[in-house]
Amino acid sequence: MTSWEIVPGETPIDDISGLKRKDVRTRSELAIVEAENVRKVIVKYLAAKPSRRLASFELSWALKLHSEMFGDVWDWAGQSRTIDLNLGVHWPQVQLALQDLLADLRVWEKAWPDVLDQAAHLHHRAVRIHPFLNGNGRWARMLANIWLQRQGAKITVWPEESIGTVSAIRDEYLQAIKSADNGKIDELIELHRRFSDENIPKASESTFETLRKSNDRPHRP
Repeated sequence: MTSWEIVPGETPIDDISGLKRKDVRTRSELAIVEAENVRKVIVKYLAAKPSRRLASFELSWALKLHSEMFGDVWDWAGQSRTIDLNLGVHWPQVQLALQDLLADLRVWEKAWPDVLDQAAHLHHRAVRIHPFLNGNGRWARMLANIWLQRQGAKITVWPEESIGTVSAIRDEYLQAIKSADNGKIDELIELHRRFSDENIPKASESTFETLRKSNDRPHRP
């Protein structure tokens, strides 16, 4: 498989096999085919409020979401990893950790009035578990956005092209994740609030169109 330069904070691509698209030779080509796959999930879950049946937030659904996002590109999409990475829990604990997270989410839904706080905690815990070989950041952000959408709240319109490349926003995002790892999640909550759809100036195109376009641009987790 072609070797690509690693963006700081991402899972090294060189350690991963299973690329279905043998025509992909560069990072930008990979970003395009992944974006085409992810766009289907945007249409399915973010174009309108999903039902609890459609987005159940059960373990099997959370794994399937990753498969829906990346299954056209990677043959291991949706499968919890069976090796340890530079990030994440010890691999045998992945599914149990996910089950605990989703059980906690049901408690948060009743106990916390601020849905954005719920989404930020969901986002952070999902990243910290790091269930998959790759795509964990995008999956965790999508998971949080689907939760916001299901609760009838405004989604977070992440600047994906900046988070996925070396940039000031990516550095700020990674620092917020690290702070949350140390028990200080306020920075991540503030990022969610800053990029909330309700705080983004309205333009002629819809939020859905903005999301679609952001996923057309090259990015990594």
